[in-house]
Amino acid sequence: MMKKTCLFAAALLCFAGSSVAQNESDGLRFSRTAHLGTARFAAMGGAFAALGGDAGAIAFNPAGIGVYRSNEFTITGNLLSAATDVTYMGQKSNDYRYNFGLSNIAAVGVYNFGRDEGLVSVSFGFAFNRTNNFTQRYAAVGSYQSSNTYMDYFALCGVNDGRLPGNLRNNEAYMAYQTYLINHQDSTKNIYFPSLTDGDKTRAQQYTELSGSLSTYDFSFGGNVSNVAYFGVGIGINAVEFNENNTASEYAKENNQSEFRNFSYSKNFAQRGMGYNFKFGVIAWPFANADILNGLRLGAAVHTRTFLSINDEYSANIISNRTVGTEKAWIDPNKIVYNIETPTRMMGGLAYVFSGSAVDDWRGILSADYEYVNYAGIMLREDSDYPARNSDDPHYNTSNANIENFHKGTHNVRLGGELGYKNIAFRLGYAYYDNPYTGKAEKDGTINIFSGGLGLQISSIFSINLTYSLANQKDKEYMYYAESRVAGFPNIISDTKEYTMYQSNFFISLGWRF
Repeated sequence: MMKKTCLFAAALLCFAGSSVAQNESDGLRFSRTAHLGTARFAAMGGAFAALGGDAGAIAFNPAGIGVYRSNEFTITGNLLSAATDVTYMGQKSNDYRYNFGLSNIAAVGVYNFGRDEGLVSVSFGFAFNRTNNFTQRYAAVGSYQSSNTYMDYFALCGVNDGRLPGNLRNNEAYMAYQTYLINHQDSTKNIYFPSLTDGDKTRAQQYTELSGSLSTYDFSFGGNVSNVAYFGVGIGINAVEFNENNTASEYAKENNQSEFRNFSYSKNFAQRGMGYNFKFGVIAWPFANADILNGLRLGAAVHTRTFLSINDEYSANIISNRTVGTEKAWIDPNKIVYNIETPTRMMGGLAYVFSGSAVDDWRGILSADYEYVNYAGIMLREDSDYPARNSDDPHYNTSNANIENFHKGTHNVRLGGELGYKNIAFRLGYAYYDNPYTGKAEKDGTINIFSGGLGLQISSIFSINLTYSLANQKDKEYMYYAESRVAGFPNIISDTKEYTMYQSNFFISLGWRF
């Protein structure tokens, strides 16, 4: 099982120069969303499928735009504090990173027909909402070991390459050979080994810094039918950005006999992309004129597959220090364009709104959403002008097979509540995002998000909302991995890096209704 897991997590690491990306990890990264958007939307756990009337909800259920009774403009600032705790080879470390930006800008216009039956009003809107943030920074520090080292990994990459030194491909083994981290046995056999003396020990560490986000620009149209049914349609323009700067190092123990002292291996990976999808939604007030269950709201929405065009750029270099000098090698920037299709999203919501008039200006909302997303449906496709460059994965067949084997459908739940009195409202929320991995992957991608906030209606047209949310997720990965393709050579698999990520988000929204 470990062999399959490692292949899923890092199957292409021995070919970092030519195919570090375009694998199943990219599809999942750009498919998962969280509830950012406006402060009110985040405070209530994103449970707005049956509510609407909030600019953050437009990214989830476009029918929410039909609930508006007046024009609105909103803007939301978001401060993220991302902390990560890592355990590697029994060594613990932690790091953090901040990010500030806008999580929402929206404008909604409403045209009222002046009647209470039939088509009461129509609404048009534009909303920018950030739907995920990849900001993260962490370090993993190992212990001294005499085998299964990073340099053993480089050597096995050379063996797997199957070429003599002068013909090595533009990959990690090439850089390691050029910087004297690995040696070649003779001129006729493709056998490589680390440049260490028997008994030498080394210690590896890795520093990783991530940035980027998912964002959607939604153009929506909706309507209000007899104040009991609301509909909405929209087109979403999706923007994706992901950056990874990764530096791995290995250090010799003081009493080692070889010339090797240390190396630094830096990788820089950037992804940019744009895409589109379509969204359809409805919200119903089935007992609007009844005495019982008058406050009940129902909602449903469907998002089509998102069609993304992705541009990747990758570069790497190694600097090694020996007792006799310093060596450098690098891989020229590698660019590739390909396509990702993210899966269809389906969601339904149930909410109950407690009217304020009957309880002395007190009012309240309870809301719950359910969402189903089948991540096994992610697809990677070639761009017509950029055929897949990895000969081991023609047409991304291997990556798509891995997606189907290691990903599954998820059942996500969002819950929210609001209690208001006159011009103030208190909110709480919780969201559970299900594990997208099958048991074969031996990974847990479950995300839990807890949130709370405060809303103030300053005047008849101006409001301010404040929210804090905390998300946590556990994950694990390998610092390096190479599966042997030559009989007699063992796999080289690092110890598992286990880490827990905490994302604290602070939101402030300003809103004007007129």
